[in-house]
Amino acid sequence: MDQTSIVQRKETVNLYGDRAFALLKKHTEAGAKYRFGKLSDAESSRLAHEFSLILATHSAKVFLYWADVVTKIRQTTYPYIFGVQNCSLVSFCLGITEVNPLQADSYFERLLNRHSVQMPKLFAEVPNGKRDAIWSRLSDEEKAVTEIEENADRSDIPVMEAEAFFEKNSCNDRGILLRAAERFGFGWPKNPPETIGRLADFLVYMRYAEFMEKRPTILYQEDAAGLLVKAGLSYEEAECARRAFAKHERRKLKFYRRKMQWAARAVGDSAESVKDVFAEVEGRINYTVCRASYVAMAKYLYMETFFKEKAGREVYGDPKTHS
Repeated sequence: MDQTSIVQRKETVNLYGDRAFALLKKHTEAGAKYRFGKLSDAESSRLAHEFSLILATHSAKVFLYWADVVTKIRQTTYPYIFGVQNCSLVSFCLGITEVNPLQADSYFERLLNRHSVQMPKLFAEVPNGKRDAIWSRLSDEEKAVTEIEENADRSDIPVMEAEAFFEKNSCNDRGILLRAAERFGFGWPKNPPETIGRLADFLVYMRYAEFMEKRPTILYQEDAAGLLVKAGLSYEEAECARRAFAKHERRKLKFYRRKMQWAARAVGDSAESVKDVFAEVEGRINYTVCRASYVAMAKYLYMETFFKEKAGREVYGDPKTHS
């Protein structure tokens, strides 16, 4: 997958960097008012944190491009966004994703941090036959930061209905959650999923079931990073370390291990605790996935099941009457 380099973008973005950031902040704050009404302290703090990293990495224009792309896709169909954009509250407020990263317990550095050298593309799936019409309406700049694929399994749900669903539906109907899980088989968990988070766990398990007999001790990249943060790293350092674990970059890992040992000594912990964390993360990191992305999958699956089962009609078919 091609990616847009932050370093390469700086020359073009810096010319209008302040203007782009001001526009991004304006649109995000308007979206936050629509999403939340009055922001909580946690939401305000998270937005301020994301803004600081976006400003530091000159990335405002890319977020604006992503928002424009999603708007253009929605003129034809509702997009399925699978990627690290689901880790961003700014993306949630701009309507790029339907995942609130605070509810998914995800961290922004998964998407962007000061050590990032590449900006991930916006990965969107659309139903068959939709891509070319959408792609032809995108500017060259928007195409450079976007990847759109067709998928026959994606339902062509009317945009207005999908938006109304996400605005009003809590996604906690146990019957729909159960039927959504049953579409993929139902070997685990023994009890039906009662939340979107548990449905996301089930989807991850189904991914693992092909090569593992039991649920792994760490499912998510967010949890792996969380262990490293508890051991003394910042989220930015934890994300860099997580990537180093995945790539087996021993020199970088030695650096972060030393930082964790210093942090442990500062609070009176033993070096053995750092060793245990390292062993745990190193042993599981290649099996972990992004929680925010799987929460997105679960929400879309729930939405499709809602329209198929709860609303009493097939997405592609005529309205039906159900008792």
